[in-house]
Amino acid sequence: MAQNNPYDMSQWMKAFDPEQMRRMWDPQNMMRAFQQPQQQMFDMEEVIRANQRNFDAMAEANKSAAEAYKSLIDKQMDIFNQMTEKAREQYDWIEQNAGPDQLKAKTAAMNEAVEEALKMMRRMAEEARNANEEAYSMMQARLTEATGKVEATAKRAAGAAKKS
Repeated sequence: MAQNNPYDMSQWMKAFDPEQMRRMWDPQNMMRAFQQPQQQMFDMEEVIRANQRNFDAMAEANKSAAEAYKSLIDKQMDIFNQMTEKAREQYDWIEQNAGPDQLKAKTAAMNEAVEEALKMMRRMAEEARNANEEAYSMMQARLTEATGKVEATAKRAAGAAKKS
């Protein structure tokens, strides 16, 4: 059986190893000793499960909004096509009744039709934007109210946890 030499200072001197000293006095390591173990704030899986119907409703609402925008674009194109079709009809009428030398009148008729179509399309887009801004303002008010409720609930939960 091997005995340790009571006068062997090598084991004792390891405590003064520069790397050991650096680790021992590292501020982050020192602070870790005083920290309480971190608990998970909440179970995200449970939050998702509990709110699945809300996530589904949000997805459906976004789908409906996308369909509405597609419908808006389709209606704008319909307006443009109707107006330019009328202009083409006028163009053909001028060509048949006034002759090919009336290019200026044809161009003016087409310009007027395109201008009217673009005005209507722009008005539709503006109305859609206004509706979106109004909906967003309503949602901002609801968001402010909801975040207030969340903060109040969190404070109540924290107070109840302190009492426990």
